[in-house]
Amino acid sequence: MSNRFLLATAAAALGAHVTLAAAATAPRPYVITYTSSTVPANAASTISAAGGRLVRTIPDVGLAIAVAERSSFASAIRKSASVASAELATGWKIERAAARQVPSSKGPTVEDQYYNAGEVWGVDRVHAPQAWDAGYTGSHSAVVAVIDTGIAWNHPDLAGNVVHVDCYTMAGSYADGACNPYPEFSLHGTHVAGTVAAQFGGGKVVGVAPDAGLASYNTFEVIPDCGVCTYDFTRWQAMIDAARRGFKVINMSLGGYGFIGGPGTNELTAFLAADKRVIDYVTKLGTAVVSSSGNGGVNLNGPIVHIPGDSPGAINTGATGIRPNPRFEPGVSYDVIAFYSNYGAPVDISAPGGDCGEDLDCTASLPNWFEYLVLSTGVDLGSAEETGVPAKCARRAACDTGYWYLGGTSMATPHVSGVAALVYAANPGISASQVKSVLKQTADDVGNRLLFGAGVVDAAAAVGAP
Repeated sequence: MSNRFLLATAAAALGAHVTLAAAATAPRPYVITYTSSTVPANAASTISAAGGRLVRTIPDVGLAIAVAERSSFASAIRKSASVASAELATGWKIERAAARQVPSSKGPTVEDQYYNAGEVWGVDRVHAPQAWDAGYTGSHSAVVAVIDTGIAWNHPDLAGNVVHVDCYTMAGSYADGACNPYPEFSLHGTHVAGTVAAQFGGGKVVGVAPDAGLASYNTFEVIPDCGVCTYDFTRWQAMIDAARRGFKVINMSLGGYGFIGGPGTNELTAFLAADKRVIDYVTKLGTAVVSSSGNGGVNLNGPIVHIPGDSPGAINTGATGIRPNPRFEPGVSYDVIAFYSNYGAPVDISAPGGDCGEDLDCTASLPNWFEYLVLSTGVDLGSAEETGVPAKCARRAACDTGYWYLGGTSMATPHVSGVAALVYAANPGISASQVKSVLKQTADDVGNRLLFGAGVVDAAAAVGAP
């Protein structure tokens, strides 16, 4: 594997909300939200009359997806009394604050060597080892669904915990034969999964809940005018499938925002309402939803719509860095808000997302700058990151695996999901709202709630470990 440094020009981690431009020649997808929580029986005919074509429904929450060639379709379908809103579908794009691949090792290694060396400092910071010592390591009865770019399930740190794989794209799902769930469009989903549940003794790192189950949901595809992105409606379908299967936590390391009164206001508010419907549905089934606050470095207070974290059912996560050293040292280490992390009242809780140390712009002037990022499982992308095409392992059942340092609220979110999995395993029957309350009430209060929310998530306190 090559050793290369990648730095996104925009400080965002799976969080750029890209509006797909309307066109009169190429069909575009639209999300239709009905006034009721069901899809009317005449949906196909009314959509056709407005100049579109029904391609799928999400009947549990009263949503439909249609394609149309002309932008006039949206205003035409809105005239139907049963339609609450109709907006052009949008895509979520992968970007992040900073990245560095760990060179591959050709010789034998000691199990969990990176964790044992203290390099996986985020897991230590959230007090996961104290929870393990008390017997709380997670369980396959508490599965975390990673809705992302897929998980490299052949990775030695993850193979024993991946219990389900699937994909949802514009064309359909794996069950339809329309897409394959093979990992992975980027290393993002695999990195997230390792922070949640890299297993003991499997490879070189350890996750927050090393015995928890993992479900891989690949919702990313190549979308015109967006690149390798995910539609909102495909992740909604994946969320509903995960909750119906009884998976206890949904990790969505994504987040986007816009200002009320600015461009795309109607679109943002419509998607927030639809997103809330889906989150309300899955949380009522007992599944907690953990999301990223986003990486714009902005205050989310005021006239801002933020998706999906604005939904009351979501656990909206901000990111922290560590000082003075890139290791967690009790009594010495302290937390700082990561320079890219969004903040404000909508942020429920914080967790390690990493930064570049005192060199906040990540120009790599510090010799060990990358160690302040989050180290986890990854794949070798080849030239994919530079060209924007899917990684080579997206087309086959195995990836060339490895380890990466990444930074972003995307990296903070799986720390919280891992703790949520520990709470579910320790308390069978607990509800999603109760899990959110437990995480907030037991968080390590580090001051300034505007920046950190309730504080840094605390695994030991959340499971009641001494």
